[in-house]
Amino acid sequence: MTFQFLPNFFKKIGLFIFVATGIPAFKKGYTEGRNAARGIENPDVYEVFTFWGFRITEPIYNILAVIGIFGLLLYLFSKDKKMDEFLTRIRFEALQVTFVLSALIIFLFLVFEPAMTINAQLLLEGQVILFLIINKAKKQWALPGDRENYE
Repeated sequence: MTFQFLPNFFKKIGLFIFVATGIPAFKKGYTEGRNAARGIENPDVYEVFTFWGFRITEPIYNILAVIGIFGLLLYLFSKDKKMDEFLTRIRFEALQVTFVLSALIIFLFLVFEPAMTINAQLLLEGQVILFLIINKAKKQWALPGDRENYE
């Protein structure tokens, strides 16, 4: 992506916001899909956990989802320390692997658990996390010596 206008440190801020706000929503989406596959009704008021006496409920999940998407946008629009053709190629290869693995995971769910539903937000968050892991791994394995200057 050539439209990057935020400094590099916003990558870490955006990633932290996404992960911190995405954990409850990820857990909720997975639980809803598993319950649907088993024929269990989802409760009207969903609560994954209580944090310091504060219950995480449905409206809070919706707010966390919006904040998580904002974190992804921060990550998306921030610059890398160095960006060249090699890193662009690594990024596109990571996108390809992410797409293939996502399609494979969905296929396996359809084969072994056809009644399970997948929440769109859960799927998107899972793909982004998978892309970040694959992209980081490809950078670590493919880059010569000074890897810190490419983050």
